Amino acid sequence: MKRSMLALLIAVVSTGAAANSYQNESSVDYGNSEINGVDLDLWQLKHQYFFNAVDTSGNTPRAEAAFINKNASVFGTLSRLSADSEDQNGWSVGGEYMDQSHNFYGKLEWLHYSGTDYQEVDGTVGYFISNDWLVGAIFEHSRPDQGGSSTNYGVMTKKLWDLGTGDMINLEANILDYRNDSATRYGVGADYYFGKNFSAGVGYQWISDGVLSESEDSLSLRTKWFALPNLSLSASVAFDALETGDDVYQVGASYRF
Repeated sequence: MKRSMLALLIAVVSTGAAANSYQNESSVDYGNSEINGVDLDLWQLKHQYFFNAVDTSGNTPRAEAAFINKNASVFGTLSRLSADSEDQNGWSVGGEYMDQSHNFYGKLEWLHYSGTDYQEVDGTVGYFISNDWLVGAIFEHSRPDQGGSSTNYGVMTKKLWDLGTGDMINLEANILDYRNDSATRYGVGADYYFGKNFSAGVGYQWISDGVLSESEDSLSLRTKWFALPNLSLSASVAFDALETGDDVYQVGASYRF
């Protein structure tokens, strides 16, 4: 019986391992951090459906195939945040729009926490300057439990550089203005793709004029590896993350079919 179950598991994971396209991606992520000495655990499940099959047969890194091919999608997430003996569940739905026939881009996500009135809507409206370079305007609108609301605006960019050796570099940057707090968040990041299956990256975030402040800024390291063409594993650590003020450790896995 155990051998049959193991064989079935191997067959499921290996299904489509040699395929050059996918239309669904399911992922699970686990993160751990602390806020004011309270230990936090976060689990998140996500499923993304692409309206057209994503082609991975070229030299583009597997992690960037949908971006380069401009594959539109819809997605949903379920999350669970545990702090001591209290749990908080949340969910979100959203979509990402882009198409080979034009250069316009759009993304929208709505987030809600169960048992609360909190809601958040994040969005991006952008344009592809070239097939591998996106620029856009971003916004974050939130409505807390206590009533009232706030909207923050900013800009972003993402660029893929083909080094001509089979390797690529992904560069990202964003600026978001917190209007109610008279502060601005800045972020930059880079990922080096060693061929199609493995990447290592670094990110840096800071608030207003706190750049290069060891106690105020956040430095993150991340990596992603496609152990199979349809199965990836990821890990990251953010030192002094802006969201928690402490280090955040995260691991995850995704499956494509």
